[in-house]
Amino acid sequence: MKLTFLLLIFVSNFIYAQNLTIGTAGMPLRELKARSEQQLSYFNDEFMPSAVVTLDGKHLTLEAIRYDLLKQHVEYLDKNVVYEVQDSISSFTIKDSIGKSHLLEKLQMNGRPYFFEVIASGRTSLLKRHTAKISETEDWYTKKKLQSVIKRSEYYTLKGGKFERFSPSKKNILALLNEDPERLKTFLNNKPLDFKSDYSLKAIFDFYNL
Repeated sequence: MKLTFLLLIFVSNFIYAQNLTIGTAGMPLRELKARSEQQLSYFNDEFMPSAVVTLDGKHLTLEAIRYDLLKQHVEYLDKNVVYEVQDSISSFTIKDSIGKSHLLEKLQMNGRPYFFEVIASGRTSLLKRHTAKISETEDWYTKKKLQSVIKRSEYYTLKGGKFERFSPSKKNILALLNEDPERLKTFLNNKPLDFKSDYSLKAIFDFYNL
């Protein structure tokens, strides 16, 4: 009886409201502590509604999440408390600062999980990884250390389970997607394409993957 009572106390400490229990196996969400403004860098600074798929296949709509590029955390806001939830998430959608929706999926690269934006999927998928880093400079007059957060994005291809970093250009696209080069050349030459545009790159990879 005593053991049962202690077990009930232990379990009760890990019970959350229904809208918070998105982890697998009842894993509790971890509350995040506040950080300085210099350490903040989000895909979108505002908390936004998101369609989420959990690791155990549940489809949920969360009212307020944001994606920390520096820490690579997905954060969830509930009653003014911020929780880290990326360990429970398989994929999620999030809007950028101009309202465009982006789909990010958790994929294993070199044995570690990362979130990638899916630009195009198929035989050869095109992915985009969003990250950030802290840059430190010194003020020449005061000698104070100044920190800023630099956001960056990198493209990757995924083919046969293998990830490769990819720098978009006409030359690199023709070298990568080389199974039917004449067909692809005709498509590239007949379309007004910008090889630095996600929209154009998606069109190219979708055409190749047909």
